Amino acid sequence: MMPSKSPGPGPALPWEEGSPPAMAGEGLVPACSRHRRLVEREAPLKCPAAMEKMQQVVGRARAAFRSGRSRPLEFRIQQLKALQRMVQEKEKEIMRTLKADLNKSGPNAFTQEILGVLGALALTIEKLPSWADPHHVKKDLLTLRDEAYISYEPLGVVLVIGAWNYPFALVMQPLIGAIAAGNAVVVKPSEVSENTARLVAELLPLYLDKDLYAVVTGGVPETTELLTQRFDHIFYTGNSNVGRIVMAAAAKHLTPVTLEL
Repeated sequence: MMPSKSPGPGPALPWEEGSPPAMAGEGLVPACSRHRRLVEREAPLKCPAAMEKMQQVVGRARAAFRSGRSRPLEFRIQQLKALQRMVQEKEKEIMRTLKADLNKSGPNAFTQEILGVLGALALTIEKLPSWADPHHVKKDLLTLRDEAYISYEPLGVVLVIGAWNYPFALVMQPLIGAIAAGNAVVVKPSEVSENTARLVAELLPLYLDKDLYAVVTGGVPETTELLTQRFDHIFYTGNSNVGRIVMAAAAKHLTPVTLEL
């Protein structure tokens, strides 16, 4: 991932415009570390996965996917319910990090980041059995003597790269869909909203399968290395310049992408 010009000394960030305001929370790091205009100090993100080589993280997720344990409908629903419980139990912590990163008030943080995630979880848990059912289709001359139906299969290992402006919702919502479809997932939260990124890295392993659903934190170098790995789908939310970089990296492996730009 090629960075744009930095506004000051230190590593550059791949964001050309629009940065969140700095606002310290209770015992939290001000928003946007490494960005001289917005912070006075840097507190490195700490996550075991961030210290490993990306190929080990992705390899572990792929091995877990190949074991087949993410496929059963019951397992997927159980993981979604665990994620639902995480959001409900850690609501205050989530809102506190959103305040520190983006100065979002309690009502704004709840309506913009938490309410939609809880709604998506409730809907997915309720509808997943019918969504996952094979759909019978009309026969033609070629399939007249066959049983014709459409059966949905998981893709494999999915990479979710989140955005700084909705750092919780824009990680959780793609994650919900990927879990529901039976995939393994590697989550890369935005390092710009680093308090939220740190919280996601701390919470997900406590509630979800650690091997199937990994979290990688860090900045441009970590994301760049991550994009050299082969995934089966990549979901990126952000600006168009980085979107082109993501698409170019995915093209090397013929990996399909979803870009929200």
